[in-house]
Amino acid sequence: MDYLKKTAKKIFQYEAQIILKKYRPKIIAISGSVGKTLAKEAIYLVLSKEYFVRKSEKSFTAELGVPLTIMGSSYGVSTPLELVKNILWGLLPIIWKVKYPEWLILEMDGDKPGDLSFVSSLLSIDILVMTAIGEVPSHVESFSDTENFLSEKRHIINALKMDGVIIYNIDDSQTFRLLQNADSRKISCGTGAESDVAGTEYKILYGNGKSNSVPTGMSFSIIANSNSHEMVVLESIGVHNEYACLLSVAVGLELGISREKILGALTKYRSLPGRMNLISGIKDTLIVDDSYNSSPVAMQQAISAFKEIATAGRKIAVFGDMLELGKYSADEHRKLAEMVKDSIAKIICVGFRMRKLAEELLNLGFNEMDIVTVDTSVEAGEELQSMLQTGDTIIVKGSQAMRMERVVEEVMRHPEDKQKLLVRQEPEWLGRI
Repeated sequence: MDYLKKTAKKIFQYEAQIILKKYRPKIIAISGSVGKTLAKEAIYLVLSKEYFVRKSEKSFTAELGVPLTIMGSSYGVSTPLELVKNILWGLLPIIWKVKYPEWLILEMDGDKPGDLSFVSSLLSIDILVMTAIGEVPSHVESFSDTENFLSEKRHIINALKMDGVIIYNIDDSQTFRLLQNADSRKISCGTGAESDVAGTEYKILYGNGKSNSVPTGMSFSIIANSNSHEMVVLESIGVHNEYACLLSVAVGLELGISREKILGALTKYRSLPGRMNLISGIKDTLIVDDSYNSSPVAMQQAISAFKEIATAGRKIAVFGDMLELGKYSADEHRKLAEMVKDSIAKIICVGFRMRKLAEELLNLGFNEMDIVTVDTSVEAGEELQSMLQTGDTIIVKGSQAMRMERVVEEVMRHPEDKQKLLVRQEPEWLGRI
């Protein structure tokens, strides 16, 4: 199967190359470590008001996801039959003239060295959108250190057209460092006044406007070309939502879309499952579901937002291992202790890496009775259910393989809504242990 998949990848890339030459769509590439998918969704909302646009749909690595998006294929890649279906589908726009998108929005991620090496030979990128990377990026384990990780990302920069533009998160020091020597024109997005497209500090919204009620979302203002507009995002909190909107505004303005159309499109913006979403829990509790994935920078953003929530009850954290951090792993898990020690009442640490957090909390004087360590998300859900009290607010976060959505499912008030609200509800995920 490995040989088949390798051969199929080469065929996909060859078909994609032919399709690009035939139809010549313009290309937006989105890369970084966190916030890529939300940025993609927000940019798609904005561009689809004016153009025929296609976006990456499935979460494949770049060497699979990019060609499949170019081909317009929605088949999986798990079986030989699916691989053959993709190859045949890719032939259709080559053999026949079809209505092809004017713009492609391609989400690009590299899990290991070499994943992005094909990009500069396949693509000519019109707009490169760079989200946050963080001091210790996700997947860094495969690259041995952050410098090698950044070198892999430079393949994408090299694919940018001479007259292309880079739109980036200026608040992230690694992203800034990666791009500082790039000669292309740049548009910065961030929460500081020096940004070309700036966002104000977000505020958490509450049901009756008072902080003693349940949070319902967040608001912030977007400032561009000396104009300010308030944005409201419902059912989710966190700066990741703000960055997605800022980057999409910058892309829209760069393409000459009117401010009114851009902001009108963003009224439909919503976070995706597992990204700091607000879910009602049993016993009149509130769950902040951030179970999609985890990395140091994403964890920092999540903890910062969680601290801001006003609540009369206790705050409980359920944290699963942050994976693929290599030599940085132990230190990055320990660092979380300082961030949470004064803002939570109880914590459940899931996985052996999170035991470093538990150990550091004890070193800082955190009550041992308020720390629970377990091996799996199923155990964590059972422990959480037994400790919950009316009015508690819970944050749930961990890397994808930790399956932290199972914790949320255990304590959500309406588990019958899990298909709509939770991540990894597809049959292929539900069938995994």
